[in-house]
Amino acid sequence: MEELPRRRPRPAATRREARANQRWRVLEAMAHQVGRHGYARTTVADVIARAGVSRKAFYEHFTEKEDCFLVAYEELSARFVRDLVAAGATRPGDRTAAQLRRYVDVLSSDLYMARAFVVEVMAAGPRSLRVREEVNRRFAELVFGHTSRDPLVRRALIGGINELVSGALLRGEHDLSRLLPSMRRFVGSAQR
Repeated sequence: MEELPRRRPRPAATRREARANQRWRVLEAMAHQVGRHGYARTTVADVIARAGVSRKAFYEHFTEKEDCFLVAYEELSARFVRDLVAAGATRPGDRTAAQLRRYVDVLSSDLYMARAFVVEVMAAGPRSLRVREEVNRRFAELVFGHTSRDPLVRRALIGGINELVSGALLRGEHDLSRLLPSMRRFVGSAQR
């Protein structure tokens, strides 16, 4: 019987890819667990069990639970904001409507992640509030920069939208799309 040729492994690339994959799984697991159980009740053990990684692997990437949550919040939020910007149409009014629709669709697709990043981020301590402030500033600039020159108005728009969403999530609502008419009226009134 002829022996099959052996493939040479690409150890550096394989290890690097495996570490990146582990890290991403931990970030997603953190968001899910926090959204499901709350920040205070989520443990590193919960996260590593969901991610399917060892405790050692967790601590190779993150110093503690808070560090992991903040990285998850920043990285997943940045990806989300880029997605919203890409969802925009060409005309400002159409762009805002498309972005609001996309915002609600993405949040509705993973209610645990939505709860983690809209509600539970408030319970994760002072560092998370500072990170949240910066994420919301960037979010407001990217989504509403074309509708208002005033940064305070843009941030108020994001704050109002976050308030609508957090209220719905706290009430256990699953269909966030029903918030769209209120969001559109709110944004429209601020643009006048």
